[in-house]
Amino acid sequence: MDKELIETLTSGKKPLQKNNSLVNEEIYDAQYVKQENVDMQIDEVELPASTNFKWNHDVNNLILIILDGKVLVNGSTMCSKGDTIVAPAGQETSFTVDGENAIHGLVMVREESKHLTAPIITNVNDKPWIPYVENGHVHLYLKNVLTPDEIGGCVMYLDYPAGHITEWHDHSFTHAAYITDGVFINESQFDQQELYFGPGAFVCGPKGQVMRHGAAPEQNCHCYFLTDRPFSLHYLNKEDVDKVRHESL
Repeated sequence: MDKELIETLTSGKKPLQKNNSLVNEEIYDAQYVKQENVDMQIDEVELPASTNFKWNHDVNNLILIILDGKVLVNGSTMCSKGDTIVAPAGQETSFTVDGENAIHGLVMVREESKHLTAPIITNVNDKPWIPYVENGHVHLYLKNVLTPDEIGGCVMYLDYPAGHITEWHDHSFTHAAYITDGVFINESQFDQQELYFGPGAFVCGPKGQVMRHGAAPEQNCHCYFLTDRPFSLHYLNKEDVDKVRHESL
């Protein structure tokens, strides 16, 4: 990993944003999260207007999700809010931030899963909403922004229906939700209560942690959902959940 470049990119983090990095323990409201179970580096960044930088790491891809602002990629493609860019390992990709406005976005660095011959540029608004059905009911809607075939893990955009909470489950991978609007409700085996997260919050789910989550009753909740591996889901019955939660006390 190009540590110096990452430090440069993340130096403009919004000072008032507490939940700004998955590698920063400040995002956690509880002490139970084990850093060794967090397999991703994701940072919320703010890049000043006219910033220029290049990505040319031999092993890692750089993934930039633009939340606001504009950036020119390789001097030819202007990207803006809703665009996600994958700068491939093993080749040079240049970025030039718009001269008038800063870029607000999410940066994820991860080892390439397949060799890309050119950057991937995709826009969330061009992706169809896909219903995810659970027990005969629509559990949520999702958009596949980036797939495991492209990056090894997933970048999705999720729409949790107002008031819907998932069943208790766990995952065999680390995942994170970045809330863009609405109120995200999360409860893990350790919390013993529902925790509420608004726009701009990161919510991390280390692999193997039992949890459930959804949206507050007032409105739907939208978030970017990022994983370090292909998506899979394992539901637990009530006896298993009660046992895990008791052992976590």
